[in-house]
Amino acid sequence: MSAVEYHWIIALTGSVGPKQTQITVGDRGLVTLDPATTTRTDICEELIESIRNDVLRRTGMLLENYNIVNFQLAPNRLGEA
Repeated sequence: MSAVEYHWIIALTGSVGPKQTQITVGDRGLVTLDPATTTRTDICEELIESIRNDVLRRTGMLLENYNIVNFQLAPNRLGEA
C-alpha cells in the first residue's frame, strides 16, 4: 500500500511548574504515512512527545500528569470528488 495523507488533531491537559498549574494545549496538522507500517498509537505517542517538547521550549517547564482530551486521525479526503 502507498502512503496516505492524514489530518490529525490532538489536545492534552496537564500540569506545569511547582504550583502544578493546569493547562490545556493542542495542535493540528497533516502527515503522510504508510498505514501498513505505522499505527495510530505510534502517531499519538509522537504527537504527545512533540507537544510536551514544545511546552518545555516555550515555558521552560515540563508538561506533567497529562491526559489526552482529544485525538483524531483521519485520511485527508476533503479535496476528493
